[in-house]
Amino acid sequence: MGMTVEVKTAGADKLARRMNDADALVGTFALQIEANAKAAIQTGGKSGRTYRRGKKGVHTASAPGEAPATDTGQLVNSIQSQREGRASWAVNVLDPKGRMLETGTRRILPRPFLKPALEKVRKPFYAAVRKLFND
Repeated sequence: MGMTVEVKTAGADKLARRMNDADALVGTFALQIEANAKAAIQTGGKSGRTYRRGKKGVHTASAPGEAPATDTGQLVNSIQSQREGRASWAVNVLDPKGRMLETGTRRILPRPFLKPALEKVRKPFYAAVRKLFND
């Protein structure tokens, strides 16, 4: 017959539940960052240059410091949240123009959309983590 020795610290079940809760919490906030970044691009009046797009269309670009103005939807569609591991998520911007717009280049001043999306949830996220592990 075999023999089993169970090695467990006191409160291991509680810690495991909290880690599962932490994973869900991090995922929720990653999705909020994604949603905030997309909303910043798709909404709000932009105050940059207005120009004709095609035969009938008019497009108003964003000014420096504003989130980029949506045009084709390519940037917005490239923003994706992804679980990378337990309590580890990433918000990726797959469109290569995303980095140029976020941080600027020698010719283009920044039009941040991801960092402001993160800043919107930073304090509530830290408060939720503290609450989760202090209860």
